[in-house]
Amino acid sequence: MNPWREAWEAAAEGLVLVEAGRVRYLNPTAARLLDADPLRAEGRPAALVLRHHRLIELLEAGGSARIALRGRRVAVRAQGGRLYLRDVTEDERLRETLEQERRMLAHEFRTPVAGLAGLIEVLDGDPAADEQAQALSLLREEVARLERLARGQGQAHTPPWRLDELRPRLERLLPGARELEWSTPHPLTADRDRAFQVLLNLVENALRYGRPPVRVRTRREDGAVAVEVVDAGPQLADYERLFVPGRRGVHAAGVRGSGLGLALVRRIARGWGGDAYGRRLEEGNAFGVMVPEGEGEEDA
Repeated sequence: MNPWREAWEAAAEGLVLVEAGRVRYLNPTAARLLDADPLRAEGRPAALVLRHHRLIELLEAGGSARIALRGRRVAVRAQGGRLYLRDVTEDERLRETLEQERRMLAHEFRTPVAGLAGLIEVLDGDPAADEQAQALSLLREEVARLERLARGQGQAHTPPWRLDELRPRLERLLPGARELEWSTPHPLTADRDRAFQVLLNLVENALRYGRPPVRVRTRREDGAVAVEVVDAGPQLADYERLFVPGRRGVHAAGVRGSGLGLALVRRIARGWGGDAYGRRLEEGNAFGVMVPEGEGEEDA
């Protein structure tokens, strides 16, 4: 076997050689990507082997492109009767995953950063001594929370606590939260920072896309505590798709948002060993999380 042919037989990149409109050679990688038999392909018209209009166009005109080919993403480069094919499916999936993680992280940091900005404005306004002390205390609290998020750490385990203990912080960041109705008697052991992220995203989602009244409540169900936010909005066509990153409902048209809030809620809930859900109730739409009792002490 010729050295060049032996090298291409083992190459991870696909190669198709075409002369006078007919295939003269294609290596195993190209054969796999094209779903072609290398022995039967040699000597046949290139159009019958390639079976893709974009490949034929590139072969004739030259250049490069990324195309969908037999369920894979393939980077194609054409030059002088040669087609070079490289499977980039996993590369693109990794890139999409990293981009999604970046957007999720930015979404997580959005809240503490907004809290810091608001407190700095208070301090810039020459507050009274007691207001200054309160603002500084809250500032330290938000800085500590930001540091925990940056390190990927949760708070140390604390005794059971109630969700309404987060109410002051929530109302400070979301003025509309002052109108919420609360019924949260069931104790939680979940990490407070993560629980606050869940609560913030659920409430913000209801205030943006739902209708008042908006209620925050907890209940016990099958060995877990459900934390849910209910609004009086109309029934939605598909609740599950709203937990997919970047997906938003039809009622979100014209409303600013990243489409990441509910996806983040689900990720946190699953880190606790529970899950997130959306469903229709008689009184409206409910979005919430199931937190196994006694779980959630470790950071997700």
